Amino acid sequence: MFYQIKHKICILVLLLGLFYFGVDAQTKDTPQLTDFALSIPTDSVEPEGIKVFKQNGTASYYAKKFNGRRTASGERYSSRKLTAAHRTLPFGTLVRVANAKTGKWLVVRVNDRGPYSRKRIIDLSYEAARQLGLTQGAGLLKVKIRVVEWPVGYTPN
Repeated sequence: MFYQIKHKICILVLLLGLFYFGVDAQTKDTPQLTDFALSIPTDSVEPEGIKVFKQNGTASYYAKKFNGRRTASGERYSSRKLTAAHRTLPFGTLVRVANAKTGKWLVVRVNDRGPYSRKRIIDLSYEAARQLGLTQGAGLLKVKIRVVEWPVGYTPN
């Protein structure tokens, strides 16, 4: 009898492990940036017919305790991904976030809503914040954000 219980527990653990790593593998897929998104310098001439969204303000980052929780888009938050929360931009939008002081920048994907403090314009994942140098000091950073690619099928007004 003990053998049967032990066997069932082993199968359950195996299935849970496969499910966990299967879900984790799906979330590791990050969108590939188009040549257009990679070629946009900070102060370039705007392309004809493409709506540009720019914003300047303060960024913060998610606490590690949110790792694994569902975001507003339905996917799970991972502190290792380059993702962000924005109040109005559609999910899947690729946003270039630049440190206003150093000029260092990276591209993140919007997958959540926030920040809830009106003093901030964007919440970054821990990895994005680390790469921009936001994790040292007060945890707030002056940034310039700009949309580099709208989601497929979305037409900005």
